[in-house]
Amino acid sequence: MPSDNRRRRALLAQRARTAFFPVAIASLCLTQPACQLEPQTPEVHYSLSADTTAVDPQTKEPLVPRAVQDQILGSLEMLFGTPAYPSFLRTQAWIDDGYDPNYPQYPVEDPGGSGEISDALMEEIQADNAQRFRTQLAHVEAGRYEAVELPSTMPDLIREWSSMLQETPVEKRTGEFQAGARELLSNWYPSLRDSSELYRQQCLHCHGTNGGGDGPTSRFLNPLPRDYRKGVFKFTALKDKARPRRQDLFRILDEGVTGTAMPSFRRFSKAELHGLTDYVRLLGIRGMVESDLVVTYQNESAISVDYVTEAYERTWKRWKDQDDKLIALEEAVPAPTPELIARGRELFLDAKTGNCASCHGEQGLGNGPSAFTLDPDTGEKVSAYKDDWGHPIVPRNLTYGLFRGGRRPVDIYRRIHAGINGTPMPALGGVLPAKDIWAIVHYVGTLSENAHPTAQAAVSHAPSKSDSEPKAH
Repeated sequence: MPSDNRRRRALLAQRARTAFFPVAIASLCLTQPACQLEPQTPEVHYSLSADTTAVDPQTKEPLVPRAVQDQILGSLEMLFGTPAYPSFLRTQAWIDDGYDPNYPQYPVEDPGGSGEISDALMEEIQADNAQRFRTQLAHVEAGRYEAVELPSTMPDLIREWSSMLQETPVEKRTGEFQAGARELLSNWYPSLRDSSELYRQQCLHCHGTNGGGDGPTSRFLNPLPRDYRKGVFKFTALKDKARPRRQDLFRILDEGVTGTAMPSFRRFSKAELHGLTDYVRLLGIRGMVESDLVVTYQNESAISVDYVTEAYERTWKRWKDQDDKLIALEEAVPAPTPELIARGRELFLDAKTGNCASCHGEQGLGNGPSAFTLDPDTGEKVSAYKDDWGHPIVPRNLTYGLFRGGRRPVDIYRRIHAGINGTPMPALGGVLPAKDIWAIVHYVGTLSENAHPTAQAAVSHAPSKSDSEPKAH
């Protein structure tokens, strides 16, 4: 980890640069060859959602007046910055507490961070950085500093590296300089600006600038990419439709989503994936605050300055400290005995208990009687349900064995216990005891046995009580 003094200076300097979103700084590296930036790409801007800018179909006038739209957009820029300089605005309470969500890698102190990245996790990130920057570190060890090239997805790291070179003459690049260069790369954790650039290059084409799932390639995909702006993420380890934790978002980035266009991004380093986690969360919180402000205007015909801050703090609280919502295993995963599987089948078919067959069908084919309806205009068979984003949705065909939230027994248990956020899939955790949910889990496992590993084989790799929670790496 960086020394306390160096970390303090770095934090204060970066905050001074970004406190008022100085877009003019973006032109600095254009005059500095050592910045190593690629040619400029078109600048992207956050915008308001289609719901915010919707017009009355009769009058053709915006439902939210344009002056109010401008107020909302300005408030969001104050709170979250721009794609070129994203950041969370620190409230007075956060400043008083030494809390800063822009720097999750540092503990809560003055100046500090949010403390989300533990010392143990930071050690893993440092070890991974040694591999991520192995070529650059080799140049550093050999004293070939001018040969160090950094990816364009790391603009803040590029800027800091360039500053080190520019501020230190060649003849003064001694052992102390080398140690600082080594430390800079080994301890690197992406700023939100770094992560915004990585998102622009790797994620925007599907998820869009605002995280609305409306990027230029999204219309070619089925299912559509996730829209972060509602703060609704389908696959978490949490109950009560809680907002995802860092671990939940990291896992999706790390593993991808089976059966969709969402790939695994494991080719990137742990630091980069945690940085993307930070940035996706920013987009989710930004979208929720926007919706909150629109609803407030619709109800109150005005949005006060104080309410903007209240909406921001309230939304952040919904994303923070979600560990109490974790669906943890109290006991080891029970073995899939014939008796337990038979009980699972009984619950799966019984309309008064599990009632799974009503949507998934008696054979688990996703063709239950409640899953479809007839279009009143065409008479065609269509989906009976829509998800929270307004898209038609059909139940999973369980015989495929493709479970987008993971196919470990604990993953399926959590889907049944908590339901699936944003979908009609209900939660049975408050209806059935744990032993009955496990019975359904193991029965579901048998539905795809012919094409996939048996339920018994899956259980043999299931996590125990002590390691049931997936780690964020």
